[in-house]
Amino acid sequence: EIDALSMWILSCVAIIYLSQKYKGQSVSNPDYFFLIIGFLMCLLSFFCIPLGITNPPFSIGEFSLFLSGMGVMIFALLGFRWLLLPVSVPFIAVMGFSGYETFLRNEDWITAPLIPVITNITVAMLNFLGLSTTVTNGNIISFMSQTGSPINLSIVPDCTGIWSLGTFTVTVIIVLSSFPASFTKKSLVLIAIGYLGTVVANLTRIVLIALAGYFFGPSGVIENVHIHIGWIVFSAWLIIFWYYYFTRQLGIVFFKKKSESA
Repeated sequence: EIDALSMWILSCVAIIYLSQKYKGQSVSNPDYFFLIIGFLMCLLSFFCIPLGITNPPFSIGEFSLFLSGMGVMIFALLGFRWLLLPVSVPFIAVMGFSGYETFLRNEDWITAPLIPVITNITVAMLNFLGLSTTVTNGNIISFMSQTGSPINLSIVPDCTGIWSLGTFTVTVIIVLSSFPASFTKKSLVLIAIGYLGTVVANLTRIVLIALAGYFFGPSGVIENVHIHIGWIVFSAWLIIFWYYYFTRQLGIVFFKKKSESA
């Protein structure tokens, strides 16, 4: 209930702000497309439990879907297009949480095809670096450390980089929705490179964990590397990629050059 209240407060604040910002602007004709969308949103609020999208009983989450859909219908009918997105925030939030919960329930079979791919690529990279690596049970990477202790790394769903890919997708949606003019063929190529780089960053993370085990053994350093290296590598990649995107694709200057004195 508190989460739902917070979403509606945020939505109402956005609606009030935009109402003041666009005060006096000419109202457009009724938008029948979004009128239909709003009706479907209301309809979904009654069928999302039978469809397995949300869990019974009918509560504040499903009611938020209905109210959000009604808001979309009203603003679409009045021609207030700039208010359609903020009134849809509760709907987006509820569906997002439901999608997240659904993903958690099905994470194992969704990532199952990725595990052998990630395992084989990691083994190839480690062998290239000189580690004599073997695979057992299809997802356990084994090799001997310099300390003489065996290292066994299990490639599990979290190791596939699925969460990093999801986070990168969210950043892409935010950027493209904030800068719609940047949606070009070149931007699509850059974003494809961004996804590829995210996969490489995840593989780099696994290799660095393996190297920590190879040099320092199965405990201590490898545990700290496993905890921290993921967010460090991924954060560095996001900064590098979006800095290049903003400066090259959007032409945004973050650091102004100092003017030379005469």
